[in-house]
Amino acid sequence: LVYDMCNASPKPHTERLFNAIAKFLEDCTSRICMSILKHNDIVTAYTTEWEHYRLASYYSSLMCDYLNGHIIKVKDGGIPGAERRQIVGDGRYRRQTIQALAHYIWKERVVYTIKTAHGNRLMHQIFELICRDRDGEDSVPDGVQKAIASLVQLNSLTDRPLYLYVEEFENPYLKQTRKYYEREAAAFISSKSISEYMKQAHLRLEQEAARNSKYCHHTSHETIIKECETQYVALYQSRIHAEFESMVANEKYEAYALLSRIPGGVSKLLETFEQYVANLGKKLIINMGNSIAKDSRDYVESLVSLHTKYSRICQKVFSNDSAFVAALDKAFRTVVNDSSMNPAALAPEVLARYCDYMLRKNQRAGLTENDAEERLSQAIILLEYVDDKDIFQKFYSRMLAKRLIYNTSSSEETEGNMISRLKVICGVEYTGKLQRMFTDVTVSTDINNNFNDFLGQSSLSLDVDFGILVLTAGAWPLTQVAAIEFQLPSELEKSVSYFTTFYNNHHSGRKLTWLWHLSKADVKLTYLDRRYEFSVSLHQLGVLLLFNNVDVLTLKDIKEHTRLNDAEVRRIIKPLVDLAVFIVEPGAITDDSELRLNMKFTNKRTKIKITSSLQSDSPQESDVTHKSVYEDRKFYIQAIIVRVMKSRRVLTHAQLVSEVIVQAKSRFSPDIQMIDNCLDQLLDKQYIGKSKENKDTFVYVA
Repeated sequence: LVYDMCNASPKPHTERLFNAIAKFLEDCTSRICMSILKHNDIVTAYTTEWEHYRLASYYSSLMCDYLNGHIIKVKDGGIPGAERRQIVGDGRYRRQTIQALAHYIWKERVVYTIKTAHGNRLMHQIFELICRDRDGEDSVPDGVQKAIASLVQLNSLTDRPLYLYVEEFENPYLKQTRKYYEREAAAFISSKSISEYMKQAHLRLEQEAARNSKYCHHTSHETIIKECETQYVALYQSRIHAEFESMVANEKYEAYALLSRIPGGVSKLLETFEQYVANLGKKLIINMGNSIAKDSRDYVESLVSLHTKYSRICQKVFSNDSAFVAALDKAFRTVVNDSSMNPAALAPEVLARYCDYMLRKNQRAGLTENDAEERLSQAIILLEYVDDKDIFQKFYSRMLAKRLIYNTSSSEETEGNMISRLKVICGVEYTGKLQRMFTDVTVSTDINNNFNDFLGQSSLSLDVDFGILVLTAGAWPLTQVAAIEFQLPSELEKSVSYFTTFYNNHHSGRKLTWLWHLSKADVKLTYLDRRYEFSVSLHQLGVLLLFNNVDVLTLKDIKEHTRLNDAEVRRIIKPLVDLAVFIVEPGAITDDSELRLNMKFTNKRTKIKITSSLQSDSPQESDVTHKSVYEDRKFYIQAIIVRVMKSRRVLTHAQLVSEVIVQAKSRFSPDIQMIDNCLDQLLDKQYIGKSKENKDTFVYVA
């Protein structure tokens, strides 16, 4: 029938048929609208009628497919949009499919009629049902979801598919949501604690997200949730910020999850978090007092524990938010580089001592190799925050030198792993020198074997067991401490003389400098009923050998025979007096005080190591190390200045200082005064000069 009417002759009835269908749909929708309005539950009545109407319009359009083709004139790619939207005949409807026509008429005769002529009962009831759902009074019937969806379906065949949905539902719903949560948030925060308020905010945001997913079009989700966040979070963020520190102290982090939802919400949290962690670290250091100087373990392990705790919080609570990770880094950088609250907390030196402790054998009671490796890795984490890494490098190098010289390293593998870690932090240039120290120890083994072969071939014999370490001067940090004058015992002169001859024969052009203060010896006591063996320093051996022929010597006699200074003599005899090897009259020891050999000396152990106390760092050695670091810094800064000026040729004072700070920061943080002093020295040496036009500008002197 549709085909016949569309192809009738002499004139088709296409437009008459289209307008007749439109008239039918108008009458039908008017009756449906009146039927819907008779119900109290208008939402359910509306959705029921809409479902029937929607299906009917769909199938009717299918049956009128031939008519649709003629009306919209879809042929060979169609016609311009302006023609498609022309009015059909003398009717009032544009050219469109029967389904699109049916949707348009429903919108006009049902949706808009209820809105304009009947107080918008449909939408008001939808909003009321959703409000009850928010209040927890009633569950929302399924009809609400279908009614809202109908607003999208009604415009789905138009150029603006979401226009009806946005105008009739989204915009008014947004206003309803704003008013609802504005009122609720204000009431809740005025009557509850901030912690309870945040829990409520979390709950409400979760509920609203679920509600939106169920009832709203997906394009509305972000807009509506942002409105909820504004009312529950943004308006009260200052109150939440004020309570954040106490929340962190109680390990409650709801504030982050809330404030991260709004732009700039976590910026103040970052400051609070950073300051809180920094204060915790400073309190730990203050409470340690001077104990840090005696035992570095508490300092390092307490800070590592603190860092581990808040690193996990950054990972689990803050989802590895880079801003919070950076705040944690900044807090620890403040803690480890600020010794004003405890002068003993010099992080570079303390970390070097801790590493030394972990790398020494017979020191790590109860710790396995894996435990030691883990703790050394943790110490490296703290080292990354240290600004003055050159101080750590200097102390670590000197302590490694002592471990190698005195053979106190726990294992070569652990030492090698530590060097690999330092290579990442301190660079290849630094660790290259450390590797050279190990090489020297290995080469020294070969030198000793060759020396023994030399003695055998020359038919020479030594009266003592003699071993030597030949160290490269540039790689070993041993020139910091001035060599102490010492008279070598006659018992060792032959050994030293033979080795010097052997070495000079094999290495022409090299000079041996004997470091007596770093040498050690094993000596046996044969004058007692029980035989004892002492491990002592060479200086202590020199003192003990004086008592081969006498039982009593004054302090003055010892100094004359050994040529050691007063401070060194007192330092080396103290362990021997404490052990009761020597007997001294009570009171202060003077030059005339007599040291008497204790002929009744006894001890539970037959092998006693007396050098351990002498191998530890003295305050004088620490001072010398710090002075050495200061001198190295001056040369380093001067080298940077010359390198920069050679490249840039002309720079102002501010530009040059800025460039020096940037290039030096990987090793230390130079102060302006030191840079200015270095500039003055280079001016005196004529490496650089000042511009004649501007005295604040430096020029490179070729």
